[in-house]
Amino acid sequence: MQAKNQSRPHRMAHSTAAALTALCIAASLAGCSNGLAGNPIGATPVTPLVRPMGKVIGGQNPVSGATIQLYTVGTSGVASSSTALLTGTVSTSDGTGTTDSNANAGNANNTLPLGDFNISGLYSCTGATPGTQVYMVASGGDPGGGGNSNLSLVAALGSCSYLLANAANIFIDINEVTTAAAAYALAPFTSSLSSIGASGSNPTGLVNAFANAQSLANTSTGAAGGANLPTGAVAPVIEMNTIADILALCVNSTGAGSTGCSALFSATGATDTFGAAVAMAKNPGASAITALATMVTGTAPFQPAMQTQPNDFTVAMTYNAGGALATPYGIAIDASGNAWVTNESGTAVTELSSTGSVVASPTASGLFGAQGIAVDRSGNVWVANTAGNSVVKFTLTAGSVTGTNSYTTGGISAPTAIALDSTGNAFIANFNGNSVTELSSTGSNQNSSPFTGSSSNITVPTGIAISKTGGVFVTSGLGYAVNLSNTGGYVGLLTDNALQGPVALAIDMNTGNTVISGAITGNAEAGAISEINTNGTASAVSPVTSGLTLPAGVATDGTSFWVANGTTSGSLAKFTYGSTAAASPAAGFGSLNAPAGVALDASGCVWTANSGSNTVSQFIGLASPVVTPLAANVGP
Repeated sequence: MQAKNQSRPHRMAHSTAAALTALCIAASLAGCSNGLAGNPIGATPVTPLVRPMGKVIGGQNPVSGATIQLYTVGTSGVASSSTALLTGTVSTSDGTGTTDSNANAGNANNTLPLGDFNISGLYSCTGATPGTQVYMVASGGDPGGGGNSNLSLVAALGSCSYLLANAANIFIDINEVTTAAAAYALAPFTSSLSSIGASGSNPTGLVNAFANAQSLANTSTGAAGGANLPTGAVAPVIEMNTIADILALCVNSTGAGSTGCSALFSATGATDTFGAAVAMAKNPGASAITALATMVTGTAPFQPAMQTQPNDFTVAMTYNAGGALATPYGIAIDASGNAWVTNESGTAVTELSSTGSVVASPTASGLFGAQGIAVDRSGNVWVANTAGNSVVKFTLTAGSVTGTNSYTTGGISAPTAIALDSTGNAFIANFNGNSVTELSSTGSNQNSSPFTGSSSNITVPTGIAISKTGGVFVTSGLGYAVNLSNTGGYVGLLTDNALQGPVALAIDMNTGNTVISGAITGNAEAGAISEINTNGTASAVSPVTSGLTLPAGVATDGTSFWVANGTTSGSLAKFTYGSTAAASPAAGFGSLNAPAGVALDASGCVWTANSGSNTVSQFIGLASPVVTPLAANVGP
């Protein structure tokens, strides 16, 4: 992984006209506000007759004759049909001015350089809600050696209204890097080039996904890594370059019959290069896909890159909050997609935006050693202040912290985990108290808590969750989870009679199935997860041990369970309920240092709090989108 300021791979120089506009560089459209700059330093002043809006590049080669289309995302559901916005036929220029079909390329006396295009005057945002996200597609064309009907390159641009209002100041470089970025960030919302969407005209998850794409690639330069990343952020430059190089082997060819396309389509099942990138994003651990990296050479167009088969092709942004993270432990996502992180060896909580910028660092009297964290339906943040023997509530108004309260009632003692129901009641697991405390939304003790289960069978609890019907489930050091009613009454046990030392648990809101992370003992201790059916019995495959080392936090997106492997050489594991083996590679996804908490967001990203490296990782587009905060999904 490389720092965000990794130098851009060597590329074929743009024309003077393109170079003028390329001076206005931004990772996102919002980053460019000035008019066109003057000429590059040392260049002879030249006034272009036709100003290009962008260029399509395949590897190092401009692509002529590619069809350009601008789409606004679908609004009737995930992967719903996108809407084409261009009212005229636009192709990238062939540079001659005579055979060019670009409606705005001019004529023989007024041409655009090879591969350039301009869509000025050919679209409006009237038919699309102004805030709706748009993306640009280049299909087909000649990358230099003949026509390639399987070529499809994409750039995720952002707000339609912003694009329209600032078109004079924007240059768009569409290439394999921007395609990989769009494919990974938008994979949870995509089924094809013309089917990218979600429910509603401007859903938070999809808007944030477009922002994630622009963190992965700079659409003004076509280079890996956004131009305006937060301080301390690290983009997956090597991974992005490698994926781009794999795509380039197909893009810079004559299509499906070529060696590059044949290998790519065989591994992914796709028939075009963007579809192949989406398949790579959705199946990043498949051996046929990871083996594609062996085709990349040291002369590939995007460098640095892998040239050996990796463990997986996930891409993850890494954030250190400018050095403010201090043994990050718990993590929770709010309705805006912001990540709230506890710092076990710090005295503040860190709020990160959906793209990793520090939004706030609230603290409270006595806040120290905090572990668990949760967000209620009103957007308030609750913290299990473990070393401080209290629960801290940060009250938020319009997204800003406007009040802080600390609660100690109800037998709170070394609280480690916290969960909230739909009415704002908080349920706290007390490690030292061997109990569960229930607080109202205003912090008063409820139902004479603390609750100790039946015959005090709640011991040293570290994980707690609430089901869709409002049931409370808490881990117990005796090797199981205890099910309580919403008023604290004992309901039953969840056990497979094998798990030891349970750490955390998650409940699938679709099925009611529960996964508990921990370990089993035998000839040697091994990491494991217990799978418990909605009727309280263990699944036939429980406990599952493959793909696990030291299981820590666990989360679910309704399709899969995601578990942090908490060793210093840790990773993220994926499980499909009822399967005997992990859905991720044996080593897990990514490379993480002692990950603890895991959380999912509405963009399909998986977040981990990495206590060993004082960082937070955001695996882009790896999961299915979920509703956040979690309290929005539960009862009673």
